[in-house]
Amino acid sequence: MLSAEHLECPVCLEVRDGHIHQCQADHLVCAECDRGLTTRLCPTCREPLHSLAQPNRNRFAERMIARLPAACDHCGAATTRGDKAGHELDCPQRPRACAAAGAGCAWSGLVGAKAAHEAQCVFVIHVAPLRVRVAELEPQNQRLQARVAALEPQVRTLRDENERLRRAAEGGGFRRRSPQG
Repeated sequence: MLSAEHLECPVCLEVRDGHIHQCQADHLVCAECDRGLTTRLCPTCREPLHSLAQPNRNRFAERMIARLPAACDHCGAATTRGDKAGHELDCPQRPRACAAAGAGCAWSGLVGAKAAHEAQCVFVIHVAPLRVRVAELEPQNQRLQARVAALEPQVRTLRDENERLRRAAEGGGFRRRSPQG
């Protein structure tokens, strides 16, 4: 009968999830260790290994590893190594972050407490909606800044002309006409 020891990598001495490579004599090596080998020789029998560009995968070993028993890191529920990641995504005991974590809320807790937290979280109620509104307004802000930048030369010209006219008025360059003539 096939046991976990038969699926152990001879380099790291672990049973790894993911791709499993093999030599021509069917000796297994995990993909991580295969990438780290300095020579393209099997660590067990010294036979040549396939290139890393086209490794010889052992899909049977990969399926057997996926069927090995495992336990959820959050609730301890029995599962298999292949199903563990999917279970842990939906596990009610997995800590969750607040929906407004991106807005700065540092709360983390169980899924059952998440709704109650978010119902009174200042980040969810005020900050996150404001950030969304700011993000919505950003394209308009950029367009307006571009328009202002385009008007700057005209503003400078008008200021210069205004200053010239002010100096001329102060220096007597303009004379009032008398009402009589």
